[in-house]
Amino acid sequence: MKFLFLGICLSIALLGDNVFAQKHKPSPLGGYQPIDVDNENIKKLAQFSLDSITQQTMSKRSLGLIRVVSAKSQVVAGINYKIDLIVCEKDSTKKNKDIVMDHKNCRSCDITIWEQSWLNNKNVTKVACTKPSELESFSNVAATKRKRDIHEDTMVGSKINLDLNDNKVKDIVDYALSSVDQQEGSGVSHILSKIINASKQIVAGILYNIELEICENSTSQVDGKKCRICNVNVWEQTWLNTKNTSKINCNSPYRINVVESNLNKLNKQNYDAEERFELKKDFENFINTHSKIYSSLEEKNRRFRIYAANMKKIKLLQNHEQGTAIYGATQFADLTKNEFQEKYLGLNPSSAKNKILPMAEIPHDIAIPTEFDWRDHSVVTPVKNQGSCGSCWAFSAIANIEGQNALKSGKLLSLSEQELIDCDAMDNGCGGGLMTQAFEAIENLGGLETESAYPYEGHEDRKGCQLNKSKLKVSISKAVNVSTDEGDIAKFLVAHGPLSVGVNANAMQFYMGGVSHPIHALCSPKSLDHGVAIIGYGIHKTKYTHKNLPYWLIKNSWGPGWGEQVS
Repeated sequence: MKFLFLGICLSIALLGDNVFAQKHKPSPLGGYQPIDVDNENIKKLAQFSLDSITQQTMSKRSLGLIRVVSAKSQVVAGINYKIDLIVCEKDSTKKNKDIVMDHKNCRSCDITIWEQSWLNNKNVTKVACTKPSELESFSNVAATKRKRDIHEDTMVGSKINLDLNDNKVKDIVDYALSSVDQQEGSGVSHILSKIINASKQIVAGILYNIELEICENSTSQVDGKKCRICNVNVWEQTWLNTKNTSKINCNSPYRINVVESNLNKLNKQNYDAEERFELKKDFENFINTHSKIYSSLEEKNRRFRIYAANMKKIKLLQNHEQGTAIYGATQFADLTKNEFQEKYLGLNPSSAKNKILPMAEIPHDIAIPTEFDWRDHSVVTPVKNQGSCGSCWAFSAIANIEGQNALKSGKLLSLSEQELIDCDAMDNGCGGGLMTQAFEAIENLGGLETESAYPYEGHEDRKGCQLNKSKLKVSISKAVNVSTDEGDIAKFLVAHGPLSVGVNANAMQFYMGGVSHPIHALCSPKSLDHGVAIIGYGIHKTKYTHKNLPYWLIKNSWGPGWGEQVS
């Protein structure tokens, strides 16, 4: 596959012929980033994990979540979440209707969840819990994060008022609105006028009580629409992935002026009726095109709202695009900016073992073509997939060495990334790393085995180095810095083969093809998101100034379905 990026969007960290150049202090690619424990998605994932924790600990009673202590995410082929949480067994001996936690049987648990949102798939891949203990023994854990914790001496079950602007409330309202339409059975849909009140109650799950004003979504004049007040109870059990409407009470319809009822806000925030109808059709086509599966009608409605907002962003991106890129409804069009960053762009800042490398000699006396692609010269292996492992740094380094070996030996070998993950003590395996350190580690190890001899497994937990030195096929002798001048980079690329590079991919959520040249604010070379390989370049004419500027061809490691072209 290839990405097309204008040269300015690349980081200045390049490796070729075992080469690396840097201007800013590097950080491991593919590592973990901290997440706010109050993040709604983290709360959902914590609830999702409870069944797995119950099974792993062989608890005789169901478990309830007390609090999330810490959370972090890692970009892989999808995203890994590591969550530290505290759970307690539910006390089934209490005869009142409310659920009470048994604070004498609590555990501190570390869990890992691998999520691939485009496949609507998530799995708990690791559960590690302490032995049962009293809750007080965990009282010193993350004390600074406890302002939203459930109090240890408080009975769970009382009603809690909710923020009407909370995204979870909006999701529940969407579900409630759909339930009202289904109960009416008249074929007339309703739209939200305003949310009057919202609360939740912890039961065997969560019982939401929503009071809202709704109006018929008719094509008549806005004045005099039929509206009503409805009270809806929605019972949600996230660990069973179920949601049900337990009560719907609506009063008799009355006519109101929608301007007075805040329906004008809906028109200000969304498309008008005809545009919304067309947008709905586009969203259904998007679902079919990318085989999207949503867990509930509520989730589908939420994704539609995100999709609608993203279409406005796409229009803005397209209007300001300086290259030839086309932006549109990619497979990521139903993700928020934060979701996209958490799932596909990750960096784990930490101290790198900086080694001062000598500068490479740039072959200034060679003439280079206006376009070049190393795939045409049989030095690029097929696209690989790093899976649920933050090992982009290893794939980037290996792509460089595969090209070097093919040029020197005349034989293209697929080399082992797993060897680096297991045996490179300078980097952190699936927890991230740096290409510079990978090259130094390969020198120390004596070389690389082939992919077939040391196959890729992508384990998060290291099993130890299984290197067989009798099977080493390729060795390297040094690493050097390359000039940050893009003309020099192009010359070095042509002379020495594919280069390792870190890219800033901020504008790529909606990228569909062409040369991406977004505004400078989205293209900072100080923000490295992902380790890839440059395999070629070309020339294109800019949109506004009609200047000829270069772009780079990029090989990624997220499987053959990623990018503008598949090779």
